[in-house]
Amino acid sequence: MIVELWLGGVSLDLYQDTDIKHTLQINDVAEVKDRQASYTNSFKLPKTPKNIRTLDGLGIHSSTSNIPYLKPDALLKIDGFDFLTQAWVQITSTDDEYSVSIYSGIIEFFKIFENKTIGDYLTAELTEINHNKNLTTVINTQNDDTLKYTYLFADFNGRTHRKSNGNVVNIDYVVPSVLVSYLFEKIHTKAGYTFSGEFLTFDDYINWFISYPKAPEDDGSTVYFDETKTDITFSPPGAEGSFGFTFNNGGSNGVKILEKGIYNILTEGTAGLNEPIPSGLGNLTFNFYATINGIEINLAPQMELNENDVIDIFYDINTDWNGSASMHFKIRKLEDISFTEEFKDLKVSDLLKDVYNFMGLTPNIDNVNRSIEYLTNERRFKNASTEDWSNYLVSIDKETYKFGSSYAQNNLFKYKYNDQEDNQSDGSLFIDNKNLDEEKTVFTSITYSVEKELLSDFYVNSSLTQKVSIYKLYEKEPQDGSTELKYKPLSKRYFYLRMNKVNTSVDIGSDIQDLEQTNSIIKFGEFRDLTMGYIIGKYYKDFKNVINQSVIWNVTLNVPYPKLLQLDLTKVLYFNQLQQYCFINKISFDDSKTTAELVRIKDFRS
Repeated sequence: MIVELWLGGVSLDLYQDTDIKHTLQINDVAEVKDRQASYTNSFKLPKTPKNIRTLDGLGIHSSTSNIPYLKPDALLKIDGFDFLTQAWVQITSTDDEYSVSIYSGIIEFFKIFENKTIGDYLTAELTEINHNKNLTTVINTQNDDTLKYTYLFADFNGRTHRKSNGNVVNIDYVVPSVLVSYLFEKIHTKAGYTFSGEFLTFDDYINWFISYPKAPEDDGSTVYFDETKTDITFSPPGAEGSFGFTFNNGGSNGVKILEKGIYNILTEGTAGLNEPIPSGLGNLTFNFYATINGIEINLAPQMELNENDVIDIFYDINTDWNGSASMHFKIRKLEDISFTEEFKDLKVSDLLKDVYNFMGLTPNIDNVNRSIEYLTNERRFKNASTEDWSNYLVSIDKETYKFGSSYAQNNLFKYKYNDQEDNQSDGSLFIDNKNLDEEKTVFTSITYSVEKELLSDFYVNSSLTQKVSIYKLYEKEPQDGSTELKYKPLSKRYFYLRMNKVNTSVDIGSDIQDLEQTNSIIKFGEFRDLTMGYIIGKYYKDFKNVINQSVIWNVTLNVPYPKLLQLDLTKVLYFNQLQQYCFINKISFDDSKTTAELVRIKDFRS
């Protein structure tokens, strides 16, 4: 067997009799929470001048080589065939030789995202869904089904309806949610991989959202400017001028805007005459108005302002007696939603693993063509293509009945919880083997569960009250001596939601913006089909035929070498000697021997 190892396009010197033992797998079923790579055993490289030079002087005591701390791309060729492509060379130690191992498969894909977060890795991509939260934007998400994000109404433990009118749905304590499929696709596209799989047509994948993790502080706005002028006096026949508000404007009258955005503008002004008023006098008319950049405009509660816009408030008073005027002028910048910023603590690898485990997926990766076929458990353990390998079986070396210590009788799939004692959304994968440990957690989602309380009643209109889940983004804090509640945001809470679109007349508004609008559609966020019990029941029923009453055979095989180099690990194999259908969990080979770990699929195509 002629072995060649290339690093960064340069061939490394190997010993003439180098014999590398290869272990191939697309996923070890003994580790449900992870997806594993193919690898080689540790082997030796000679410390030749060429190898030292290629490895940047590694092994020379004065060397500053970074090779052991990186994951350099490698190519392993066997008899001229590109066997492991875009693999990762790991050099663990150096004495008179280099100790080397090679990893390939899904690890190459995950290597791209190592220590990267969604916000960092997809910075440019997420800018297209960053937006300003205002009533127009929120209502637009109710009506436009092409958007990749939307506002899904639920009980976030904040104020669900307006203070001034309990019949109007309040947007101020609602966060947006983005499609998981959107993020999943962007991750692959950015990495340069295409992907396929029947799960792409499942409603559980298509209608699957992850929430924005930042709850708005208080009312969700930032006070930009807030001032009251009470020292404006006038006398007959009146006066006209600016109230004299100034901010960021070099001392000149007017409030200068430094950042483009949507702003909420509040003005409350009054004018009055000094008492006592002499007989026959007491006439007063006045007008307050605003300008932007010197042009008179009608102020609205919600306005889009540009950088360097200058807003000024004026008075025009006509009178026959003395008096004074006052004005309260407040500008608040409405919340900017930045998925780019707030997803900076969500690891790419963690989101991918959640998708894999929720949908029961095994990635079958082709690093040459940079494509991934995602296999569901049903596709892998029930509907797989089959092949008869009876002629390749040399011996059955051992038969065992459990996957080491990886599973227990009760295997938990879990969510995070605000109350650590809760478990209402968890699920169990049971294995009928009394010799296993009693219980083990095999997977925990990155997201939080809804609260265990009963569904909340959410008023929509006089003929519809919707039952909604409680996604706890706020703690309600009573204030001393007051019936008013303060809503304290909880930090970094991700939730999964399904969208339920309801066609009905609904009034949607905002206390911040003091605006309301009637719409014919409202979208609710539900925890429907998201409990771990549902996930296990739907996507792991075929996996139970593998781990329940499991049988694992360690065997010796005699497989033609060309077939090993192009092995299809997605096939289910039949062995007449076993009278069973199996799949290869792992297969290892070198110059002298081929061994495999076969796992029985109970009742395969019974």
